[in-house]
Amino acid sequence: MTVGNLMTDRAAKQRACEEILKSRTFSRSEQLVQFLRYLCELELDGRGAEITEYSIATNALNRPADYAPGEDSSVRSRAHALRRKLKEYYDEEAPRAELRIDLPKGSYRPVFVPGAVVAEHSPVPPAVAPRLQWRWLCAAAAAGALLASVLFLLYGQFRTDAIDPVVREAWGPLLERGNDSLILIGAPPVLRAIPSQQGVKPLGNVLEPAPNWVEQWYRGLKLDERGGPVYMFPTRGYAVFCDSLAALAAGTLIGSAGATYHTVPEPSVRPMAIHENGLLVIGAPGYTAYASRVLRVTPYSIWFDTQANEEVLGQRLVPGSPVYRARRDPQTARYSTVYGLITVLPSQPGRPRPERTVIFSGIMGSPGAQAALEFFRSTAGLHEMQERFRKEGYTRFPGAYQIVVRCGVDAETAMNAVYETHKAMSRVPVIE
Repeated sequence: MTVGNLMTDRAAKQRACEEILKSRTFSRSEQLVQFLRYLCELELDGRGAEITEYSIATNALNRPADYAPGEDSSVRSRAHALRRKLKEYYDEEAPRAELRIDLPKGSYRPVFVPGAVVAEHSPVPPAVAPRLQWRWLCAAAAAGALLASVLFLLYGQFRTDAIDPVVREAWGPLLERGNDSLILIGAPPVLRAIPSQQGVKPLGNVLEPAPNWVEQWYRGLKLDERGGPVYMFPTRGYAVFCDSLAALAAGTLIGSAGATYHTVPEPSVRPMAIHENGLLVIGAPGYTAYASRVLRVTPYSIWFDTQANEEVLGQRLVPGSPVYRARRDPQTARYSTVYGLITVLPSQPGRPRPERTVIFSGIMGSPGAQAALEFFRSTAGLHEMQERFRKEGYTRFPGAYQIVVRCGVDAETAMNAVYETHKAMSRVPVIE
């Protein structure tokens, strides 16, 4: 097949797409398969101009009809992951593919380009005298053996897995090379203060002008002054700072293992749209609907204590069990000690995916979720948990369990997360 034919043959393009979709590289990335299939189908049908970020979100990623690109970066993050997967596929699995699919940066339209084409006739190397050839082979073999010995010694001396085995065991498929995970960050409802020009209402879904006390507070910050009143803008497009730090730490660990991930605000994803092999949820149940649903059916949960007028953590359905409460600095009223909760679950009964779900939560608005994640990526902390589970008769980490951690707080950031208590679950709680 000539290069010209490759560029125009629809069957060849279709075959190139199907080979990728059925490849080993994409076998654990169902959402990327849906993404690429949608792009290729429209392009091959001559409808490539219809591909937009919104159409991808609603047709390929199962996002709701009110998907807003400005508040949800899932399509952009998935496109970035797709480009990495395509490179991995062509580098490792199909380096001599005749036709390649490329997704240029800044575009969602796939491009079919000719790849490496094997020449029909390879030049015949010049003949080598038998004796010279034999000497050359012996010399090459000796040099190869010496090089192999040196590399073996260096490999044994210097090779270390950057990730401790106990961390790999606890995180399971989340850290498997080539695995694709989803990180959901809780997003509390927020009213943003928006400055305005005199006599001109800001664009967008703004509410009425802010109350006087809000305007005075905003003016005191000495930020952007435009001469008009301050308006209120409702949104759920922002995460708590410490939750963002937790997501960054999780992404760093997953990336160092050779796995992929993408991060989206939790409100923008419906649970039935989750197709990844791993799921991390970060945030308090007070503003994370998915975490709230799960923690209703687990031994440890977080709930609002009406008498104390605060959120607490503990075994709500076990009378007399300890209740963990955050402590505040009496001078500043800011958190000084908080508690975080780690909840580890395998696949739900009857559902092959996600293979591992881990929820990092804490008291609403506190660094508890960050403390939970820092503990769960700590080699020392997980070795401690491994030993505790062994004493309870487990040879490996249980399939489902919870860990409560405690930490100090400095400038709204978790410091020194330590073990408090834990609970292994004998069965996987069914999430309704």
